[in-house]
Amino acid sequence: MRRLLVPLLACALVVALAPAAAAAPVAGQAATRYVALGDSYAAGVGAAPDPATGACRRSDASYPALWSARNAPASFTSVACSGATSGEVVARQVRAVARDTTLVTITVGGNDTGFGPVLATCSTAPDDETCFRAIRGGERMARLFAPGGLISVIVGVRLQAPQARIVVLGYPRLFEPGASCDVPGVPNAARRAALNRAADTLAAALADAAHRFRGQFVDVRDAFAGHGLCSPDPWIHPPSAGRPAAYHPDPRGYADGYLPALTAVTTRP
Repeated sequence: MRRLLVPLLACALVVALAPAAAAAPVAGQAATRYVALGDSYAAGVGAAPDPATGACRRSDASYPALWSARNAPASFTSVACSGATSGEVVARQVRAVARDTTLVTITVGGNDTGFGPVLATCSTAPDDETCFRAIRGGERMARLFAPGGLISVIVGVRLQAPQARIVVLGYPRLFEPGASCDVPGVPNAARRAALNRAADTLAAALADAAHRFRGQFVDVRDAFAGHGLCSPDPWIHPPSAGRPAAYHPDPRGYADGYLPALTAVTTRP
């Protein structure tokens, strides 16, 4: 990752100083050529994945597939893959972007911060401090490494498709703030609040990186407000859903959370 990131960041300086690319076609235009990149949140792991996609666990109910079904672009390809880090997106997914691609969506960064292990620690640790220590480590990764990882993805896309519109979609808060909770397996209230703050840290880091390198950041936290775990109407799978669906959006999360947020930005020039 370090070997890959240095030359890409050098290219980024050239890209950042270049004139802004023309806006890609907006939603509904037949000329749109769409490629979706990212991790399990982009793949749709929590929304009945297609077994034919193997370990990547892509779903027709993911936000990229839903957007494509609604807007009928000229072409659509999703290479998002469960477990992908930003380095893996650069190494294995960016090549799917062609020079004539006009829209690229990206959700990545959670695995760079140790999202899964931190949740596992906070769900099982015998004391709060063990959980908080894991969260602080994840937040350091979010501040120090997630932005560079996202920048490397954006630059890789720019090198492949200089005129593409790049939209970076973030992650929701997993837990309804302040709610009492009777969902089996979720961390206690103090741990839930700390995990939500960590989600805010990651969102801020990704938003800053996207904006500085001419990507559009779509913050989905407000879209999921009222629908986190422990709410009366959650759009996030509980721990009882088992691996790998636990703590991922369910089909309503994609259809009513991610899709409207993406649609709102792609319908603007």
